Parts: sequence; C-alpha cells; structure tokens
Amino acid sequence: MERVTADMIAEKEFSIESKGYNKNEVDNFLDEICEEMDRLNNEIFDLRQKTTMVRPQAPAESAPSGSDESRFREILEMAAQVKEETIRRAKEDAEAIRVKAETEATERLEGLAAERDSLKTEIENLKQTAADYRRKFEELLHAQQDALEKATGLF
Repeated sequence: MERVTADMIAEKEFSIESKGYNKNEVDNFLDEICEEMDRLNNEIFDLRQKTTMVRPQAPAESAPSGSDESRFREILEMAAQVKEETIRRAKEDAEAIRVKAETEATERLEGLAAERDSLKTEIENLKQTAADYRRKFEELLHAQQDALEKATGLF
C-alpha cells in the first residue's frame, strides 16, 4: 500500500452523492488531518535529528549496538502510538461529525413533516370552507330562482 502523505489527502477528490456529507465540513476535517500529519512528520524529523546528535556516528561497517537498537525500537513504538492516537482521534471526530449531521437532518425532516401536516390540515379546512360557501351560494341561487318563479305568476 502506498504511503499516505498530506499532499495526497489535500488533493483527494471524492464523488458527490445526493445525501452525502457536508463538503465544507469534510474539507475542513481533511485540512486538519493534513496539518496534524505535517506536524507529526516535523516532530519525527526533529526527533531523528536529536537522536543523530546524541548518538555518535558509528563506522559504516559496524552494526548498531543493542542499546542503539533498543532506542530505535522505542522511537518506532512512540511513532506507532502517535499514529494510532491520531487515527483514533480522527475516527472519533468523523463519527461526531456524522452523528451531528444525522441529528440535524432528522430534526429538519421532522420539522418539514410537521409543516407538511399543518399545510394538509389547512388545505382540508380551505376545501371544506369552499364547499360550504358553494352549498350556501347554491341555496341562495335556488331561493332566488323560486322567488322569481313565484313573482312571474304575479305579472
């Protein structure tokens, strides 16, 4: 597997889905990961420089001593712990973002459903009012027609 770099993360493009995550939130989070990777890489570089300064350079043909090997293993273990902690925090942050987005979406959908129900009720009330108005108007027209028929007999 190819080693992931901050540049690879920054340049990564994802396809857009209709119900995907907020692009700005994902971009901001990836930027934070890139910054953390750069910081960690700089820290590793600094630690390597310090270990080089502390440890005298051995001749090229001699093998590293057990003490040097032990220190190197400790450094590798520390780097692995930092890596695991960074990954764990990134996963926690990503999960928190996902949960927040899901909660906001659910709340928004519930609000829209309540608004829809309210509008349906209002439409039904308007239909009923229109039907009542029509019935009363028809009754008025029939009453006027009956009055005209009775009045026709007078003339």
